Amino acid sequence: MTYLPSSLVAAVVVLATLVACSTDDEPAARNGVNDIRKACEIRTTWTKPTSSECIACQAAAQTAACDCVEFKEWGGLCQSQEDARRAEPTCTDDLRVCTTVCAKTDCACVEACYAKAEQCKKVIAARDGCVADVCTKPCQ
Repeated sequence: MTYLPSSLVAAVVVLATLVACSTDDEPAARNGVNDIRKACEIRTTWTKPTSSECIACQAAAQTAACDCVEFKEWGGLCQSQEDARRAEPTCTDDLRVCTTVCAKTDCACVEACYAKAEQCKKVIAARDGCVADVCTKPCQ
């Protein structure tokens, strides 16, 4: 009979415990396409971008989850990405104004706003990709 070294047995037990403990009811992290232009292109296909449900989804996805029934499906799903955007010093008000001028439908314009702000572009790509992923259903 072959015996496994006790260190290998211990490692397997620890790994099994970590896997078992990592499964919980929290939603998985979502980044969607993780690309500013692709997220914009997804938003341009939305047929109801100004509906109350779509607007609620976009707002709720980026903020902390709450017990509100109307935000239950989306609340907090993109909060970590929005928190990263807020913490990024290169994400300035000028960039926000730039993308607003683009009307969020001119994807080349939106992408160009971040041409000189690579760190901001990275966190915005995660946030916008997540929101596009989370909110496509209520915005279609």
